[in-house]
This record gives sequence, structure tokens and C-alpha cells, in this order.
Amino acid sequence: MSSTEPAAEDATTGEDAAHTAERLAEAFRRIHRERMAGLPILHPHLEVAVVGGRRWQGHWLGVLVTPWCMNLVLVPAAGSALAQDAGGTTRLLDFPAGRFELTASDVDGVGAMATCSLFSPMHAFADQAAAEATALEVMTELFEPTAPGAAPSPGAGSADAEVQRGGGVSRRDLLRGTFRRR
Repeated sequence: MSSTEPAAEDATTGEDAAHTAERLAEAFRRIHRERMAGLPILHPHLEVAVVGGRRWQGHWLGVLVTPWCMNLVLVPAAGSALAQDAGGTTRLLDFPAGRFELTASDVDGVGAMATCSLFSPMHAFADQAAAEATALEVMTELFEPTAPGAAPSPGAGSADAEVQRGGGVSRRDLLRGTFRRR
């Protein structure tokens, strides 16, 4: 994930973490206006929002809600292995709820980031409140252990773990809550 943004800002510290959420929202508002306007995939009652942003293992993590998708987004800390991933690179990251595949990209106004698609399109949501409530629930569930008393998988929580393939939690399992039963 190389970045087109200046490297001076670390998206994971104090005031910069709040600024990261706003930069992400503004970048996707611009994408909405400039590249997505008028497309039939858009939900007419949704707007761009960032929900539940927080620091996680030195990185910034939150859920991006747009009229066309909902994604888990990780903005890597400057200098981390994740910040060096080329666009399209996938990594399986371990969270308390399980392993999730994120795909690297570089977005003008944000820089290096990795995303995990949660919903697309967004027509299943009645309104903005429903979409944001779901996004908040995703952030809550992401940090719940897979099973009470279960030991985390080797390397659990390590965002800079080697690129891994297979065995992750599917979006369907996450959204149905069945990932906890594994």
C-alpha cells in the first residue's frame, strides 16, 4: 500500500485519528460526487459516513458507509508493513471475532488503506440510521471473541502478520452472527 499522501501525518495518534475519519469521509464524498453520481447502484437515502473509528494495534480502524457499499476500513500506521502493500494485495488479519480478508488500495485524500467489503449494494437498508446502526454493530462484534473462553488463533490480533490465504470468516457469517460458532 504505497501512499499518494504526505507521510507526515500518522493516522493513529490522538487528534490525527479523528482527522483520519474526516479525511476518509471527505474522500468518499468526493468519489460519490465525481464518479458515482447517477449510478443505479446508489441507495438514494444514504450518504457517506464513518462509524466507530478507533485505534487498533497502531492503525486506524472503522466502518465506511456509502450509498453503494459498507466496508471495514483500516488506515495503516506510517511505516508499518501494511502501509507498504501494493494495491490489490490481500491480507488476512486476526481480530477477536476471527480472521478477515482486507484488500489494499490507495485513495486520494486518504492514502494507503485496506478494506473488507461488508455490504454491496446497500438497498437492504431502510435509511441512514439503519446503515449506521449496522456499522456500529460490526465494530462491536469485531472485538468479541469467537467463543467464550476460546483461545485466540496463533498470531491473533497481529495486523503485521504475514500474508495468509484461506480459512477466514466470510462476510455472510459475520453478518449472520454465525462466525462465533466456529
